[in-house]
Amino acid sequence: MGKQMKRLIVASAVLLPLANPASACDALVKASEALNRGDEAGARSAAALESTKTCSSTDAALTRRVAALAAFNRIANAVGRGAALETFQSELEAVRNDVGGPWQILDALGDIERARKKYESAATYYQQALEDAANEQLTPEWMAPDNGYILRLDRLASEMRLASARPVKLAMRGACKFSYRGVAIRKKATPVRYVFGTAEFTPEGLQSAKDLFECLKSAKPASITLIGHTDPVGSTEANKTLSLARAEALAHYLVDAGYKGTWTTVGKGEEEPFKPDDPGAYDEAMLHQLDRRVEVDVEK
Repeated sequence: MGKQMKRLIVASAVLLPLANPASACDALVKASEALNRGDEAGARSAAALESTKTCSSTDAALTRRVAALAAFNRIANAVGRGAALETFQSELEAVRNDVGGPWQILDALGDIERARKKYESAATYYQQALEDAANEQLTPEWMAPDNGYILRLDRLASEMRLASARPVKLAMRGACKFSYRGVAIRKKATPVRYVFGTAEFTPEGLQSAKDLFECLKSAKPASITLIGHTDPVGSTEANKTLSLARAEALAHYLVDAGYKGTWTTVGKGEEEPFKPDDPGAYDEAMLHQLDRRVEVDVEK
């Protein structure tokens, strides 16, 4: 694990304002107090089934998540002291399997898979982290990431979708969204694949186009702009023409599938290459793959 990954995981821990919820079941209060003083065993004890049996289902779930955050903080501190994040993968996965989150655990698993170039699973983890962070019932304000980190999770999920060899859905749990905890995310980069040099979908591209339609169907934006991008291979003029043709092919697919809003298309060609989080993590072929994308700009 590189220095950048160490910084990210520690930053995730810093985002936690370790304060007790305003009102909660006794087990949740005890777990929060244990979290504040760095008592992981105490947090686990408070989250035990016997301790939460008088709590509501939501408070019981929150108590288990607080215990998960105590484990996360221990791992984050260890990483900050130089431990390799990937050595904690099995423990992080066990916590994820037990409580379904929280977003910090999912984010850390995304970091591990991204470092291993397992882009499909990294995209899944980052998208799940984003959606978990937006769940205001299971991620109350005191547990939530700040606006900047919400945007970061979305950028990483988008980047990993573009890097993945197979399509990854734009939404993992429930309806597709363009806003998370009030943070508007107007643009989504979708890796619709096309046959080389043409505006014809590959089988994977068709699958991504279908996923985008389902996303728009649930989000119901009044208007969209489809912005086509290409890699720098070929002439500037040809790339601009090709990027527009690909955006228009996607627009016609969406309309034929049933999209009812208004739409426009733009071809940027090679003018705006994708800006990855860590360009040094990719070879030239992968950087070109990230460049080849269609961005969907929505207007509610």
